[in-house]
Amino acid sequence: MEHSESERVKFYGPRDLASGWSAQQAVKLIQEYSHGRKIHSLNDALELHNALAFEAHSIFPRSLSEQEREGLAASARESRRQVASFFACFEASGLDHLLGDFEYEYADDLMLLLERHGVAKKIGGQALFDALVKAHLPLATMLSNPQFVKRHDRRLRDALLADARHGELLVRMRLIRDSDSSYHLPASFSGVDSQQLLSAYIESASPHPNHVEAIAQANDNPDFGITPKIRLQAKKRYEVLIEELFSDEKNTLVKRRYGIRIDPEQHEPVLDHIEHEESGMTHTRSFGGRYLSATLELESVLANFAAVVGYADRQGLLTMPSFKTQMGTLEGLFLAGKDSYPRGQTFKHLDALTMQGTHAYGEFLRQNGIEVEDVVAWFFREHLSSKFGAAGFYYTASSPTSSFLERCRHVSAEMESIARQFTLYCDEGELDLELLRMTSAPRPWSEIPSLVEHKYLRSEATRDCGQGLALLFNDQSRLTYVNKTLRAKSFVQLVTENELIYDSLHHFQKEPVDWLIDEGLVAVVAGVIEFPQPTLIRVLRDVYNREAAPFGHYGTDESAAALALVDKGWLTFSSTLLTPAEASYFNFYLNKSEFSDGPDLRNRYLHGTNADPSDLAAHRQSYVLLLRLLVSLALKIRDDIQLSVANYSPASQ
Repeated sequence: MEHSESERVKFYGPRDLASGWSAQQAVKLIQEYSHGRKIHSLNDALELHNALAFEAHSIFPRSLSEQEREGLAASARESRRQVASFFACFEASGLDHLLGDFEYEYADDLMLLLERHGVAKKIGGQALFDALVKAHLPLATMLSNPQFVKRHDRRLRDALLADARHGELLVRMRLIRDSDSSYHLPASFSGVDSQQLLSAYIESASPHPNHVEAIAQANDNPDFGITPKIRLQAKKRYEVLIEELFSDEKNTLVKRRYGIRIDPEQHEPVLDHIEHEESGMTHTRSFGGRYLSATLELESVLANFAAVVGYADRQGLLTMPSFKTQMGTLEGLFLAGKDSYPRGQTFKHLDALTMQGTHAYGEFLRQNGIEVEDVVAWFFREHLSSKFGAAGFYYTASSPTSSFLERCRHVSAEMESIARQFTLYCDEGELDLELLRMTSAPRPWSEIPSLVEHKYLRSEATRDCGQGLALLFNDQSRLTYVNKTLRAKSFVQLVTENELIYDSLHHFQKEPVDWLIDEGLVAVVAGVIEFPQPTLIRVLRDVYNREAAPFGHYGTDESAAALALVDKGWLTFSSTLLTPAEASYFNFYLNKSEFSDGPDLRNRYLHGTNADPSDLAAHRQSYVLLLRLLVSLALKIRDDIQLSVANYSPASQ
């Protein structure tokens, strides 16, 4: 009797934590087939193959004794023999019947077993290929098996070119973020073929707008069909698709509006007011005029950019970069090009507020006789030397009479100079201007050093660390929902805001929770789930949210927890001026070393490829962007030197 699809065993890999029920079913199947049960269909064989994968990876029910596991190994050998025997009996005349009721969740397993048991050699490659096509096996599945691709090279090339919709496969392979590396192109599929298929896809009846945008944003790669001509074709097609999408009144675009004002009577540094309307949302931020007027000292002005305009948090981390955890599930559906900067709604929200805030606060300062660049010049020329003993730094402000075009060129060059000065200061312990003039080009933003040995904490690229962070904080974790009253955005929130009884968990939730218990992150006290060491969770939360934790700002308890996680192999120290997310933020705006869709401000203004000199609005916008980066760099250097002095002060010895 056939099982229904929902009852069949499927092995999703050794990292799947919800495998408790499946492991029990797998053991049962292996034992049944080794004691007389027969394979009656292709689905039976594929299900047994999946059951055997649990045994091969030593994934057993906790209740299974060591003696029972040894007996299962013998049963598994017999079951594997049955699977091999089933595939050995394949005949060309019976292929259509065998594949007729094939369950597609086993598609990858089918490809694997067809190659493993040499079915193509027995019945002929063309016959097998035709049967798979007739059974509607997706071309993507065929391309996922490298041996199959090699054996059917020309057939797969012809199949790819036969349908423009297959251009989507090329995009999914290499052009979107988190591309699917499981696909393998036929060796005969050339760069010219790729260009032909991408062009056909772009002009097809209904290409996905996000896929077309990914092509437009990709870096040139003729071997993969990406040329300036193809990118331009994609850019124009994307504009048409978006215009068509929102020309339909049924497809309404939710509008978000932002405004900054300075309230002359407001005492509070900053207040936010949000109005929700049917057509969208309006966020108005007001700066306190009385507060700003009382904080016109240059050191306070720099601090206001961090706290009032919103550049940085209290631990010295910039708030404005795009962080992976900010991207919601729905936003993830809107695919981002592989070479593009990931810009979710949270990033756009803060970007708009800080851009307008920079402009508004800059105008307020100008009305009070202060130029933002003069504040930066004071910080490097005077403040670092007088307060921290870091002598020799310099910054030359733009001339007040210069155009925005000239200012952009000037700030781009001066910011690069600052990066070189700070790098040399870190390397040598002092700033020798003669040596500075002899140094080579500045290091990449991600490699600018820090004066602090243990500046940040970053997660190690290990299975356990990634798994732990996902279970604790990811809104897609299977531990966020127990029932209608016990649900939250993360498992940490669920536990901290509710009395979560262990026995109330579903069967598929207990195994991952047990794993967290084994790792020392979770405990069950009197039947209730708790976090025995909350400080560990706080440190991991920092790493998860900002992709780096500010170890240099931690107190005694957080430092101890962080060191425990380093010893555990989950976290590692790094010593750079910028976190990875911050470095990517600078790269996005200043160059194309990491992303293909940024403003490229540094290169445009230093190499003369900027906007039309007469386009005042464009250069004014660029100048505000560069000011935001310039002040952010000053804030990061201030934080670094402050931490360095604190670490080496007499009180810290």
